[in-house]
Amino acid sequence: MPDTNGNEGVEKAGRPAYDVRFAAIEARAAAVETDVAVIHASFATKDDIQLLRSEMRDGHERILALLYEHKLEMKTAMAQQRDDFNAALAKQREDFNAALAKQWEDFHTALTTTHMDFYKFLTNQAWKLYGFASVVIGGVYFIARYVH
Repeated sequence: MPDTNGNEGVEKAGRPAYDVRFAAIEARAAAVETDVAVIHASFATKDDIQLLRSEMRDGHERILALLYEHKLEMKTAMAQQRDDFNAALAKQREDFNAALAKQWEDFHTALTTTHMDFYKFLTNQAWKLYGFASVVIGGVYFIARYVH
């Protein structure tokens, strides 16, 4: 507390300059501490960024590995499907050729049977025509010989 006459005591004579310097040093130390904290935060951020980059790189490699594995699975599945399709197509081709051969045999059997039936029919008609012609010629002969 200042004296009434404005004189400071002996004990306070050198302290104000010391207090000012000490306050300035404290302010500088606080500023340095703040700068150090910012630098630590900055380094932590850089470490976090490096960690994040490594995690992203690892994630990217995992995704690429999964995509490659999926690609291999798809190729394997497509090859299996192609083999199954070719096997089914070959079986269908064999069944079709067997059915076609059976149909061809049935057709030729039916054609032969029809041919034989037609031959018998024509032979029968020829004999009927021969019989009718014989009767007509016999009738003409009878009329010509005995009626005139």
